Amino acid sequence: MTMTAMHLQDFSSREALAGALAWWREAGVDCTFDDEPTDWLTQPETADAVAAPKVEPVAKAPPQRSAIQRALESESGGLIGGTPDHYPTELDDFRKFWLSEPGLDERGPSGRVAPRGVAGAKLMLLVAQPDPEDGERLLSGPQGRLLAAILRAMGLAEDNTYCASALPRPAPLPDWNDLAARGLGELTRHHVALAAPQRLMVFGRGLAPLLAESGEPSPTLQLGERAIPVMIAPRLDRLARMPGHRKQFWTNWLKWSAHA
Repeated sequence: MTMTAMHLQDFSSREALAGALAWWREAGVDCTFDDEPTDWLTQPETADAVAAPKVEPVAKAPPQRSAIQRALESESGGLIGGTPDHYPTELDDFRKFWLSEPGLDERGPSGRVAPRGVAGAKLMLLVAQPDPEDGERLLSGPQGRLLAAILRAMGLAEDNTYCASALPRPAPLPDWNDLAARGLGELTRHHVALAAPQRLMVFGRGLAPLLAESGEPSPTLQLGERAIPVMIAPRLDRLARMPGHRKQFWTNWLKWSAHA
């Protein structure tokens, strides 16, 4: 047996372990490692420790709903103006319905403004809502005066037009997509069908969802077998403030009226 073999036989397991640890320390590894995370800052629990009270999450208050939205939850069956079989079938009856139907607006009939004009008019004019300065006559305020000037320039007499609003009274920031889905779109199309105009001009691009189920502006409004040409124009208040809008509006009107 060589001296090397004799030396290895005498090398105990304890000394072997000590030598291995010394080797690793020389290599710079002098800490233990673990794959599981440890919260070293956690204070040890004592026998008399009191558990922290459990804090229940605070319930969020329900979002505020507009008067129109609250009206949808009334006795009208959840739809603005009720279900379609509840709609009037004559234009004169629709005007009365517009002023008195509870499902249109829970605030009651006060402040509503009726549409005006004749059935079968050459042009129907649809605005979002009455002007806050209107009295009992739709578009009798500043926006109405602008519209009257526009009609004179078009060569249209007032008795050849039909004026209507999508809402019966002024409302702040209406959500037209939501209102269309809740029945106002179908009610608006029914209104147009009763008025039966030759053409329809809509003041306000936001009203497009009320005219078609797709919600996209369309050159025609299909009502049964009738296809009514539609022109979408800027709101009257914007036309009043912006000369560039008025110029573009007039250009569009000339092109549209030439092909309608």
